[in-house]
Amino acid sequence: MICPRCGETIDDFETICPFCMQDIDKNADFNDYRKDGFVQIQKKNDADTSETINYNPKYMNVAEFNIFVIAVIFVLFFSLFTIFSLRFVQKSVVENVPAYVPKTEATTESKETQPTTEKKVKNYSIKDLIGSWKIKGMTETKTTAIPYYSFTEDGIAQENYGSITATGVYKDLSEKNRKAVYISIEDSFEGAFDFEFTGTQKKDYTLILTEVSTSRVYEFVRAEAKAKKISPSNDFKADEKLIGYWLNKKEKKSYRFNSDGTAVRETGNLSTECTWTVSKKGVITIKYMKDQVKSLNLDYIIKNDSLAITKTIYKKQTDSEETTAETTVTETENNENYEDYEDEE
Repeated sequence: MICPRCGETIDDFETICPFCMQDIDKNADFNDYRKDGFVQIQKKNDADTSETINYNPKYMNVAEFNIFVIAVIFVLFFSLFTIFSLRFVQKSVVENVPAYVPKTEATTESKETQPTTEKKVKNYSIKDLIGSWKIKGMTETKTTAIPYYSFTEDGIAQENYGSITATGVYKDLSEKNRKAVYISIEDSFEGAFDFEFTGTQKKDYTLILTEVSTSRVYEFVRAEAKAKKISPSNDFKADEKLIGYWLNKKEKKSYRFNSDGTAVRETGNLSTECTWTVSKKGVITIKYMKDQVKSLNLDYIIKNDSLAITKTIYKKQTDSEETTAETTVTETENNENYEDYEDEE
């Protein structure tokens, strides 16, 4: 029997051609195959005679099929080899290229640093925190300032930033297998931190704080706190009525205007040493230092022993009243409003 697909001679009992894997339907007429694209071709047999067989040229014979299989295997192998080669090259390149760090503008406000690689101190306690520190890598110039942080034996924590001092507290939270501290400094650090030290000598320790809630890491080195004060301007103009100590007990705010053009402004736990001058009628210009010199123009009105600055009312204090400034709020101060001063000339 002749296979209608490849034209090879096969045994009569075969149901599948062993050469082209064509299903053989013994009851089918060759015309059925011809409908699907088979054509008649002449094939010589062993007796050197020819016979007409049905052959479909769109199918491959055994040799063509074997070549096709080999080609597919070769393509697959080459593709896999290329993929693994590229991955290997990519991995080797990535491992030898330093991690990308976005370039940002350096500012003295930044506190977060990268972890240190110095030798860690094994035996330490909260007492090693006592002293003055600055953020590692921060420097200041004659016209700029950086923050300094200090911790005292009695649990006081402070930030000295230019001419501003923020006072807060710290508390040891250490347990058996963990060293931690709670720090609360207004407008600065607030929260729980794991702490450790690196270095060989105590005076050269590096303090590492890791914020518990965010895992941010801050590095400090020991440094003496430096306060930066501003000198009064040569064109200082005073209003004699302003000179003295003014207090708002309810909001815990105060101003002390000195006759030499210096002043102290206190708000809660923040104390700012600054200069002042009357720049024009009813306006005070305050200058102070943070990362650099900054200035504020404040409207003010004085009426009797009361001073209104930006809608906050302050009472003038005598020398005896200054020592008791943290007592009760007077009834008069509670009832006064800024509107009472708006028409004052």
